[in-house]
Amino acid sequence: MKNIVSAILLVATVGLGALCVVQRDKLQTRTAQLAQTESRLAAVENQLKEKSEAIEKAALAEQKAKILQNTLKETSAAAVEKSEQVDQLQQSLAAAKTNRPGNLLAGMFKDPKMKEMIKSQQKMFMGPMIDKTYGALIQQLNLTPDQAASLKDLLQKKMMVGTDVGMSMLDGSLDAAQRAELAQQIKTETDGYDAQIKQLLGDDNYATFQTYEKGTPDRMTVSQFKDQLAGSGTPLSASQEEQLVQAMTDERSSFKWTTDYSNRNPGDANFAELFNEDHLNQFAQEKSQFDQQFLARAQQILTPEQATSFEQFQTAQRQMQINAMKMAAQMFAPKSQ
Repeated sequence: MKNIVSAILLVATVGLGALCVVQRDKLQTRTAQLAQTESRLAAVENQLKEKSEAIEKAALAEQKAKILQNTLKETSAAAVEKSEQVDQLQQSLAAAKTNRPGNLLAGMFKDPKMKEMIKSQQKMFMGPMIDKTYGALIQQLNLTPDQAASLKDLLQKKMMVGTDVGMSMLDGSLDAAQRAELAQQIKTETDGYDAQIKQLLGDDNYATFQTYEKGTPDRMTVSQFKDQLAGSGTPLSASQEEQLVQAMTDERSSFKWTTDYSNRNPGDANFAELFNEDHLNQFAQEKSQFDQQFLARAQQILTPEQATSFEQFQTAQRQMQINAMKMAAQMFAPKSQ
């Protein structure tokens, strides 16, 4: 179930990012159009000012009336155009605020072009991530270049199973039985890749691989924090990185989770129950408690400046994870809702 839930949350997170990009692009387009309209209106206003000065100097009242009439028409047309652009922008903003994100994502996951874009983003992310996350293990196992390349290829294929099937699972039109079938498909395919990895590494090295893989989420988290500090005046040292990973793994294993999304019965495919509001609220509370508890330990490893940055990093990561879960909850909600 850990692989299934992780796959769902990862796809939901990437989909949320893609949705934000789409909405941002639309908003930028509307904003640019509005700016152009305002520019045209300003030009008309300048013309009105120039024509008004000309009118004051004009001797004939008929000329003055004609100029005013023409200017009024131009100004009115520009005002109408601006009003229409403002209405369109407001409608776009209202849609972004009021539309259910789950409904928007459901449509995205049915769009072949959008699905391909998400998969491409995943592949771009996975390659460097696998290199960074599993580089130490490859050295530890003393793999040959060919063995290392094969392992990375199998790991990427294993992770892509979650992306491919996860997008199908987030189709809002599916019922519980169909999602259970997809969950079993993820498990079957990932188990198949695990068997290939075991054959590649051998029994002893595979046991080491399994132990190492359990700490992969924590290594990824610390690696992201390290990257965030890389350009600052207080970069994370290799020793601090290793200490943080070990400390996070220890704290996570000892923390008493009431709602634990990483340790559930593999046969439980009731995702509507898994992501219901009570479970999400409980997890959010416990995740906040865990982060505060771990922060106290992290402060013993980090400098004061690094600890401040890490607390901000924790908050951003927690919110992103909860948002992804809320997305998944809307997708898995009973159809009557």
